[in-house]
Amino acid sequence: MATIAVILTNPPYGNTNASEGVEFALASTNYGHECSVFFVGAGVLQLMANQQPATQKHHAKQLKVMPFYDIEDCYACAASLLKHNISVDTVPIDIHPLTPDELRATLATFDHTVTF
Repeated sequence: MATIAVILTNPPYGNTNASEGVEFALASTNYGHECSVFFVGAGVLQLMANQQPATQKHHAKQLKVMPFYDIEDCYACAASLLKHNISVDTVPIDIHPLTPDELRATLATFDHTVTF
């Protein structure tokens, strides 16, 4: 089947784009596609620990189920992590930080790319 890169560029709360991106990634595996998730720009804010939303469901819980859907490769832009002062050691899931050049090279290996 196809390989799909889902790029998450939105913060977790304020709109539904982040949640819809994760749901798309989860659903894509139901059709036999191999999916990897990339957190880029403000999307790395989804990786912040100890978030307590007032009105929306907790986004980190959605991220934690990705391994159950065979989404095991999650990446984050190292420059975005640094910009938002997020440490890889504190995020709720296992991620691989990539430099911008590594990010471009990795994305080029996928059949399809979807950005949320």
